Amino acid sequence: MTWILTLSEVRDNRTVSRRKIMNLERPDRVESADEVGLRLDEAKQLLAAVQQLVAASQLRRDGECRRICSTCGHRQSLKDYRPCAIDTLLGRVDARRPRYRCRLCGPIAAPPRLSRATSEYDLLRARLAAHLPYRVATDVLSRLLPVDAGVAPGTIRNRTARVAERLEQDLADDERESEPAATELTLGLDTGFIRTNTPQVARHHAVLVGCAERQHQRRRFAAIQQNDAEAAGVIRQHLERFGYRASTELTVLTDGAEGLRTLARRAVDAPITPILDWFHIAMRLQHMKQKARGLSTRVKTHREAKEQIQSELERLHWRLWNGRTDSVEQFRRELSSAIRRFGRYNDKGHRRGPRAHRELWAMLFDLERYVCNHKVIIPNYHRRQQAGMRASTALIESAVNSVVNQRMNKRRQMRWSEAGARSLLRVRTAVCATS
Repeated sequence: MTWILTLSEVRDNRTVSRRKIMNLERPDRVESADEVGLRLDEAKQLLAAVQQLVAASQLRRDGECRRICSTCGHRQSLKDYRPCAIDTLLGRVDARRPRYRCRLCGPIAAPPRLSRATSEYDLLRARLAAHLPYRVATDVLSRLLPVDAGVAPGTIRNRTARVAERLEQDLADDERESEPAATELTLGLDTGFIRTNTPQVARHHAVLVGCAERQHQRRRFAAIQQNDAEAAGVIRQHLERFGYRASTELTVLTDGAEGLRTLARRAVDAPITPILDWFHIAMRLQHMKQKARGLSTRVKTHREAKEQIQSELERLHWRLWNGRTDSVEQFRRELSSAIRRFGRYNDKGHRRGPRAHRELWAMLFDLERYVCNHKVIIPNYHRRQQAGMRASTALIESAVNSVVNQRMNKRRQMRWSEAGARSLLRVRTAVCATS
């Protein structure tokens, strides 16, 4: 069977033109699924032909409408044609746009200048670039769409930078409406690192990642952290867009780094409620539990000491969860004798050497030092959870993973310039917010 595909242009319920696009030949008997419907190359050809015909007719009609002078109302004379090329999702549109001169008014009437690519095409390229390397995004576009221009890796990188500039301009626009004022805001801050392409200056770019939360609404942001003033400005800008005001009560969750809390204070220039997140304490406890499970049970005293250490670790976990920071020092005193029992024997004889109990002892001292240095900002996490408030920065840890690591680190060990990292971070943050 044969299918003849035509495209008709209708004006005022009257067909003014009819164009043949392509013929499709299909067998009457279907032997396999490959013979059903259109193939990818035929669909590309069809879409590209329809796009070219529709766009050319539309631009020709636009030229006819602009033939009348907007000043005097007389018909203008044709001066020349200017070529027009627009990259779209369905291929490049090539057409000519006329310029006119009015014999009475004099000046040349030029049509408005159009961008080189449609915004839909730019957004799709930026969205793919936010998830995939530029070369992979080029391959995906070329295979699935009838695009024949604007798919080089360098072009996708440049157009992604253009989209990032527009996002930044929208954020800095004073006329853009922000969220209503919030009475309470929770802000999580953390730092990620990506490799730089100029290792002689610095090996990594520091990336400030933040996540603001209010009434189950979240806003993520990320920026290259060059200096404290710029980082504080980024935090302030996003908090104000999210509803922060002078009367807003701001709770800041960070890890043990004092620099992040200093940035938050500098950004809002007002008192904040700093809280040490539970995530980093819990990870230290988890490592100690794993080390305790690996202790020797060769002799009876070892088995008894191991059971005692494991039970005490569970009690320590509960105490720290309830904000009892003095329990670490008490725990160390209670278990000092139990840990020392493992120094008497080992599996190969009586010689002393580096053992699991020594590592457990060092981890215990590290936990005690960590808790004592931050006991002022360790709350009762259980009460916060009961009240429906956030107690951990697991949310910001996932933000660092999704915004920074998945695209710019991990398996894709790339090196980034500062400008390229900035633009991609803006785009990826916007894409993660909408997905």
